[in-house]
Amino acid sequence: MLLRRMKVEGVTVHGFRSTFRDWAAEEAGASREMAEMSLAHKVGSDVERA
Repeated sequence: MLLRRMKVEGVTVHGFRSTFRDWAAEEAGASREMAEMSLAHKVGSDVERA
């Protein structure tokens, strides 16, 4: 909905999670656990393992 309100076209949310995880690890130096918690994921959950 945010992208629609911003009138952004030709962009999808696919890959945002992966992009954030890469940025958090490589640029921000965040631990895996901190990055996953930032995404509201439980560390070691089925979602993370998938």
